[in-house]
Amino acid sequence: MQLPIYSLDGSPTGQSLVVPETLLTFEPHTHLIYLDVKRILAAARQGTHKTKTRGEVQGSKRKLYRQKGTGRARMGSIRNPIRRGGGTIHGPVPRDYSIKLNEKEKRLARLSAFVQHLQRQSIWVVDALSYDLPKTRRFLQLLERLGWQGTPLQVYTHGYNPTAYLSARNLPRVQLQPAGLWNTYDIARARHLLWEKPALENLFQNL
Repeated sequence: MQLPIYSLDGSPTGQSLVVPETLLTFEPHTHLIYLDVKRILAAARQGTHKTKTRGEVQGSKRKLYRQKGTGRARMGSIRNPIRRGGGTIHGPVPRDYSIKLNEKEKRLARLSAFVQHLQRQSIWVVDALSYDLPKTRRFLQLLERLGWQGTPLQVYTHGYNPTAYLSARNLPRVQLQPAGLWNTYDIARARHLLWEKPALENLFQNL
């Protein structure tokens, strides 16, 4: 299988990138994709939610009235949870939502999500996203020539590319980052992947 390489204006260069045989025979692990996406989303949660118990709300600790003889329900404190302004029963407390996966599982999940794009033929390769100045219009012209229809797109560059990032940051549903930061969630949520040729070559060499 070969991936055609496009120039900066979206026209074919006539060159192609050969996909390694190991990826073509790789069977995606859909459950690992689910687990890694769940891990990434859980790690993004702050977990700082907190409600006050009856020991933390403001109010006197004294008993409101005597236990017997009033004809009313017995009540020990104004901070009782059943009273207005009282504490909260079993409310949320700060917690860590993170889920642990070992490095092998994370790697297999990333490769599985990537191979699914290979099977759908939803990967574009561009020679280099090298702009002299940030130009959103030029970046958009490239995407339109490739056939992008406004669906979620993940762009991976070979290292930090500030001009390409500034060119793409105002486009909705387009996310651009260095290839070294690729993860299962970004790949799985994207409809198409756009790779710089050196970044994808580096990925194939490090399989």
